[in-house]
Amino acid sequence: MIIETYETLEEKSKYFECLIINSKEEFDELAKLWTDAKDQPSLDTGTRYIFRGLTEAKYKLFNSAQRLWNGEELSNLGRSYQNFIQAEIDNAKSFQANLLEKYYNAFGHPAYDLSILSFLQHYGAPTPLLDFTYRFDSAAFFALDGLKHYPSSDIDNYCSIYSIDTKLTSRIFPSIIDHIKFSLSQIDQIIENHPDDNIDISNVLDGIGSLKYETFNGLTLFHIPGYSPNGYSFTLKGIPHFNLVLNQHNLNIINQAGLFVFNSDPINPLEYHFTGELEIGKTFHLPKIKCWNIHKSLNEYITRYLTENRPIPINREFMFPQEELIAKTAFQKFKNIS
Repeated sequence: MIIETYETLEEKSKYFECLIINSKEEFDELAKLWTDAKDQPSLDTGTRYIFRGLTEAKYKLFNSAQRLWNGEELSNLGRSYQNFIQAEIDNAKSFQANLLEKYYNAFGHPAYDLSILSFLQHYGAPTPLLDFTYRFDSAAFFALDGLKHYPSSDIDNYCSIYSIDTKLTSRIFPSIIDHIKFSLSQIDQIIENHPDDNIDISNVLDGIGSLKYETFNGLTLFHIPGYSPNGYSFTLKGIPHFNLVLNQHNLNIINQAGLFVFNSDPINPLEYHFTGELEIGKTFHLPKIKCWNIHKSLNEYITRYLTENRPIPINREFMFPQEELIAKTAFQKFKNIS
């Protein structure tokens, strides 16, 4: 099965709030907008806006699991999409006598299902996650990384940067952390209202506290925040506090100011959930995702914007830090100083 793409910019504009960037001046104005924004990210808190860059404007926002599930028509195997994702998680956990579980335990926390999905995403396995970033500049890098420009017509001449305002969409596109806090507050309220009842909440806490895929799959859409120095701590009446550490064991996540967007829908790309209109029978709706379609001829100009006159250039070496390079640089700096 061929994965669908947009044929024209006009067609794409039906699904996104689009703006065309055709000149250096227009890009400068766009970049300045986010450079001057008050909601700039910090490594521990992120910001309300999240971004994604793609080298081809024609691509729909399918995650890798959707592309594989539909592209290889895996439903013909007689197993569900949810089973496909769960099997991946379980197979990764059991690999070589539970190697990944031992690895995560060495950092002081279990191998949560969502942590395993993060690992699988990082190393190229199909997952229901899409990479986003808190930084416009990081998204600009990814819009250019591997870009090919064979001057043609219309949509093939453009790459794209996307943006979602998570504050405007928080009620139905929550952070997984916000969802957990809300769920625990509901449990707290039940316990408080029924102090004499012996209420068994172990199953609910197990699903939340271990970030089980089956527990959160029903949310359909949520985003998983990136790096936080100490993870995220939660408390519940009568229960010892527990700490969740997400995406901590991935150098890329830190430098890219990265996070993930989870879409459990096996068929529809992310933008199909952001309709911009209140559909009949629905209480909530999500505003359209913003999209800047940027002409590929600006490739070199944007590359200079990302690399020149910066303390640390935004290039592949920075965005994909390698452990070997860290070790080599530590030794080389010693030699240079001495």
